[in-house]
Amino acid sequence: MVNESDELAGRTALVTGGARNIGLAVAKVLASGGADVAVADICRDLKTIPYGMSDHRTLEEAVSEISALGARSLGITCDVRAEAQVKAAIERVIREFGQLDILVNNAGVMSLYPIAELSEEAWDEVVDVCLKGAFFCCKQAIPHMAERRYGKIINIASVAGHVGLGMSTHYCAAKHGVVGLTKALAKEVAELSINVNAVCPGTVESPMLKGLASQLTLDEDVYAHFSQKHLFQDRHITAADIARAVRWLASDESRCITGTTINVDAGWSVGG
Repeated sequence: MVNESDELAGRTALVTGGARNIGLAVAKVLASGGADVAVADICRDLKTIPYGMSDHRTLEEAVSEISALGARSLGITCDVRAEAQVKAAIERVIREFGQLDILVNNAGVMSLYPIAELSEEAWDEVVDVCLKGAFFCCKQAIPHMAERRYGKIINIASVAGHVGLGMSTHYCAAKHGVVGLTKALAKEVAELSINVNAVCPGTVESPMLKGLASQLTLDEDVYAHFSQKHLFQDRHITAADIARAVRWLASDESRCITGTTINVDAGWSVGG
């Protein structure tokens, strides 16, 4: 077994949506493993998303927290829906750190609308961030990984990539797409020695939950409402739980794992 404090020494990672919550937890756990970590985030709100996004101060604070762990860190403002911004972000990581070994496609947003009220703009904001953003990041990162014949790509999907959720056709379509992207890309780049996997969280404690609750005008406990399908009702899934799964997939201990999903969903996906 490799010591977790140095299992990622000499590696460089890019985490999208990395300024807070799951993304920041992932960035910090990778840094704790010895990796240098760049975090990218949009740093502005989106019109149809019912909660606030990160801002520049949040991004700066994230970089400080990562640096405090002894890692080199870099914060990049990037809208993953724009390929030119993604290309520039990855080129900056290469320029600053010299390489890119680990890509974590974590950027994602969610909203709740019945299909009859789901506008094209609301559809596009969710699908483009969650799915097209992951596509752009993979497209731009893989040539750099291919040159060194090494790469770990971890896509943050969702239990919604396996099951349907009411009022979430756009989100479920996007996350099913992320799972499909993971499987197809794993086959395509295996000969380049690049692993591609996905982590599928269930309900995770996050600012997102409060925003979604506002759309439903919930009076009850927010986490309890959205986690009713969890088989474990005596524990909450945290960002750290997701980060630990990502850390393992980013390490060489998972060298023969590709094209698969790890469900960190307290049993939701098997419970139906």
